[in-house]
Amino acid sequence: LKSPNKAKFLIKNADHVITSSPALNDKCLALNIKKKCTYISCSINADRFTPMNNYSNKDIVTVGWTGTFSSKEYLDILRDVFIDLSKRCEFKLRVIGNFEYELPGVNLEVIQWTYKNEVEDLQGIDIGVYPLPFNEWVSGKSGLKAIQYMAFGLPTIATEVGNTPNIINHNMNGLLVKTKEDWMYALEKLIKDSSLRRELGIAARASTLDNYSTDVIASNYLSILKSK
Repeated sequence: LKSPNKAKFLIKNADHVITSSPALNDKCLALNIKKKCTYISCSINADRFTPMNNYSNKDIVTVGWTGTFSSKEYLDILRDVFIDLSKRCEFKLRVIGNFEYELPGVNLEVIQWTYKNEVEDLQGIDIGVYPLPFNEWVSGKSGLKAIQYMAFGLPTIATEVGNTPNIINHNMNGLLVKTKEDWMYALEKLIKDSSLRRELGIAARASTLDNYSTDVIASNYLSILKSK
């Protein structure tokens, strides 16, 4: 039970392995004796995570990120982007987490995450950002944060790495980026173009309902369980 090889043993001998990303699925297929592994996305409660955005530029546009202290390093990827962007256009950055954060020169709002206020705090965002590094660890991430933003009907910008290209169809239900220049261009464009935010946000919400709602994902699990 305490062996460091426990996970590999279970994956190897399981009747069926369910994974949270295509990359993890490939790794498990290489281990599982029965070659029975299925990628099933994480899900979102679309009845709780509901859109409230009016896609307007009447008020200052809020760019948002949510995460924990352990993922703060991903937010830090965009430090220079936000500083430079603040010199080119007006926006507010909302950081929702369990840590304090400072970013001199940027209109910053830091909110401590609570379950009670989670929905309301995320509904106050106009653009969701999901920055990630390019490494093997990220290839195993499920992309839940992107799905969260999309459930709220938010246009989401994400690093084109790991599972995000499977969730976001570039220029259809969100934007995929790779470089600092990509981030700058995408953020400035969405901040200034409320019509594009609306178009991408509505498509994002529809993608969530069709592919990532708890009802859809539950049926995927049940189909595997009933086959045993």
